[in-house]
Formats: sequence, structure tokens, C-alpha cells
Amino acid sequence: MSLLLGINIMNSMKQGHSANFMNAYRDHWWNTGFLKDMAIRLDLDQKSSLLDVGCGQCHWSKVLLPYLSNNPVICAVDNDDHWIEQKEIPAAYFNAKGADFHMQKADASQLPFEDNSFDLVTCQTLLIHVEYPEQVITEMKRVLKPNGVILCAEPNNRVQQLIRTSMTEDRSIDEVLDHVKYALLYEEGKKVLGQGDNSLGDLLPGLIAEAEFEDIEVRLSDKAIAMYPPYDRKDQVATLQQWAAGDHISATGTDERDYFQTMGPESLAFYESYHAKYMNQLDELLDALEEGSYHSGGGALMYVVSAEKST
Repeated sequence: MSLLLGINIMNSMKQGHSANFMNAYRDHWWNTGFLKDMAIRLDLDQKSSLLDVGCGQCHWSKVLLPYLSNNPVICAVDNDDHWIEQKEIPAAYFNAKGADFHMQKADASQLPFEDNSFDLVTCQTLLIHVEYPEQVITEMKRVLKPNGVILCAEPNNRVQQLIRTSMTEDRSIDEVLDHVKYALLYEEGKKVLGQGDNSLGDLLPGLIAEAEFEDIEVRLSDKAIAMYPPYDRKDQVATLQQWAAGDHISATGTDERDYFQTMGPESLAFYESYHAKYMNQLDELLDALEEGSYHSGGGALMYVVSAEKST
């Protein structure tokens, strides 16, 4: 198991609640060709002001920066003190690139900006973590200039349980159903606790339409991080680090057991039996990686939805 022994999992658990979900893995979520095509479609080179809502470490706004107009104004907001305390790090990056960067703590449903302030308002995997995404979309629209663009990237996460790997291709139907049931109960418990919907991406175009945006366009990211030996590409290494950093604490800081408990005794019993039945999965994965026998196409389902605010 030496492949991953150099990664300190406990350090990741001591960071901000969203820290395990904000590492270098996100730097490899997008293909350059996809981004270039998107930039052309949305005339990003005409956008001189951007607001990144739920920014974290500003991975998403860093990705978009090269496609904006020269010397843009980049504003970023997040409600996690961990990222606000480290805002000098993204500030140094953006300032070195000629951007005027500002970051502050704020609630996505109450943005601290005037109406009609930005050419582009965007988020990446934010709406899956909020109780009322409609409110956030309404706020994003409010601070968007007339003819400005809203751009949201949100996934369907439940589909991952049906994507095959070299380790899962021989699973019985009952085992596959166990994993799907686990994912569904996790999602439902998270929603009941008001912490969002992990697969909101499916519903995002409809929410944008309900907010009365125009020219709605829906794309799926074409990025797949395929895993195969010797696992030494940058995106593969970052993926391995993400897997190692993952634990039972969610992006909101809630223990996943709480999601099942809130769904009732039967769901909690399923949670306990599931973990007892599949407690060796991580060790088996690490062994397969060490042996070089693990491989996967690495597909995901990420929606990229854009629209314009009417004049």
C-alpha cells in the first residue's frame, strides 16, 4: 500500500469543513478545448467583472480568468472562515495575473453587492450544498448586469454508483443495489437536514428557467480522469490524493451517519450493516492500486448551465 502512504489523511480532517473537497483535484476537472468553446459561446473575452459565489480556494475563477477581458475585476465570496483566512493566497495569484481581486465572507443567499454589478456571476458545485438553491440563483441574478451571464457547474453524484471499474464489474445485482441505496439515503438525509441535494445538476436547467433567464444553454463537461497504471499523470495523482483525503465527514462538517439517522431507524440499521459488510473496500482498493490492477474510465456527470439576464 506504499502508493498512498505519503498522504496524511488526518491533516485533511483538521482543515475547514469543505477542505477535503477543495484540493488540487479540482485543478483537473476541465478540458482546455471545452473551456475554449465555452468562452467563445459566452463571449467571455467581453466580460470584465466576475463574481465567484462559494469560491473556496477560487479554483473555478482561476480556470475562467484566462478567457476574460484584460485586467478584470474578480470578486469572490464564501461562508467558510477557513478560506477567508487564507484569501491572501488567491489574491497573490490573481494580482500577479493583472486582475483586481477581492474576497470576503458572505452568505450566497444574501450577496453583499448592489444590483446589476457584474458581467459574469458563476459557481461550481455550490448549489448542491445549499438548502434553497432557488434563493441563491435569484441573488445571483440580482447582482448580474442586464445582458450579463450566469454560469453554474453542478453534478449528478448518484450516478457514480453505476459507473463500472475493474473492481466492480463482477458485483452482484444485490451488491450494486446496496451501493445505490446507500447513495440515495445519503442524499435524502442531507436534504432533510437542509444541507442541499448532491445531484441537483439534473434540476438546474429548470431552476434557471424558473428564474426567468434567457438563452439557456446546457452542456455536459467532457472531462474524464481515466485511471490506469502507472497512475503517474498529474490528474491521476491528484485523484489518488482526493481519494485518500476523503473520510466520513461531509463538505458541511456533518458525519454521514447523521444523514441515515435522520431518515429513521431502518435507514440507520442499513448504514450499520452496509459498513460492516463493505468495511474492507478501501483496503481492497489500495491493494489493487499497489498491484497496478485497478482501472476505470473515470467518467462523471457534470452539468454546465449558462443563461443571460434580460435587459
